[in-house]
Amino acid sequence: MEMKNLRIWEQVEKTDTRYTKDAKVGGQNITSLNGTAMIMKATEVFGPAGIGFGWKVLEERFDKGAEIFVGEGDKRASLGFELNHTVKILFWIKQDGERGEFEQYGCTPYLYKSKYGTTTDGEAPKKSLTDAIKKSLSMLGFSADVFLGMFDDKDYVNALADEQAIEQAEDKAAEEERQKQERLEYIASVIKSMQEAKTAKELKSFHDVAVRRLTLRQDTKAVTRIVREYDEQKARFEEQAA
Repeated sequence: MEMKNLRIWEQVEKTDTRYTKDAKVGGQNITSLNGTAMIMKATEVFGPAGIGFGWKVLEERFDKGAEIFVGEGDKRASLGFELNHTVKILFWIKQDGERGEFEQYGCTPYLYKSKYGTTTDGEAPKKSLTDAIKKSLSMLGFSADVFLGMFDDKDYVNALADEQAIEQAEDKAAEEERQKQERLEYIASVIKSMQEAKTAKELKSFHDVAVRRLTLRQDTKAVTRIVREYDEQKARFEEQAA
């Protein structure tokens, strides 16, 4: 039953790195997902929008935000309040002859104060709808690696990009060979760094970084080689201490 419940999730949890970009929202660095790419993936899994999946707008409104002021001291005056656009949708899918549905919200700043002054976003309704659709798909597991914070780990992103590069390459054998050579060069560089480590702390740092990176790539053979080298070099420091 558990395998069946996770069937959709496991199909869509990995994000195609070609359709992401770094963005800054509310002072936070985030990974922005391409809405069209998520719709394309949903089409692959469920069928065309409107047939295999879709949505219906249930509610649309503007919510009052913080008060906007201009000037300082006695000259300080209110310009009114910020407005945020909110949309509520009913999202549905069809799977194995069954229809499932749930509700989700999308929100976008519409009227707000920026460094350029009071600003309005005429595309707020469209952005809110896209936000609601993306959030709906995330509840089914789409791009779960982003929502779970795994894209904060650059080693994970690089390993995923390499995996997808092979899948998408015209000459898969050539891409595999390129990555194989890159792997061997990386392992050699780590071993060299460990052999030249000046302290046990530095040695452990080289070991930990490499093992973490290689484990994400499920490269157990390389991990074994790094661990063996670590044990040998660790013995060197223990002898020196004795």
